[in-house]
Amino acid sequence: MGVTPLQMTNAISAIANGGTLMVPRITRAILKDGQIEKRFEPKAVRRVISIQSSRQVIDILKHVVKDGTGKNAAVKGYEVAGKTGTAQKYDAKTGRYSKTAYVSSFIGFAPADAAKVAILVMIDNPKGAHYGGSVAAPVFSNIARETLRYLNVPSSDQRVYILDRA
Repeated sequence: MGVTPLQMTNAISAIANGGTLMVPRITRAILKDGQIEKRFEPKAVRRVISIQSSRQVIDILKHVVKDGTGKNAAVKGYEVAGKTGTAQKYDAKTGRYSKTAYVSSFIGFAPADAAKVAILVMIDNPKGAHYGGSVAAPVFSNIARETLRYLNVPSSDQRVYILDRA
């Protein structure tokens, strides 16, 4: 099975948002002279998994970053959820999967329980190490850290939680 990077990012975004597949969008708005010229509102396609299933998968993906192969994707002050990937490339000369050519990846979102960004990092033919957790996860961490800072997303210790005691 093959999927595009956009399809993969859209799928993990559905997990992050509670189970609704959205029409992909790259930007929220177009600005001209600092003013919004055109806004792109989110559009739902359909529910693809239940909220309960989404929460279970998010917990698993948080564990990947906290205790598993995705530790290098961690972002100080934020809980990250994601998955590493390491794929052998097909070698047309031998008709088999290569033992030396890889695509290393990390896909994730942050903050894990109230996602503001979903990011996919794919490294084609990395030099030296080839595992997604070693190669792509640190790149994810840097991009996520700077993006969350740019978007002024509060860190875990800055967030305010409202408890529903009903």
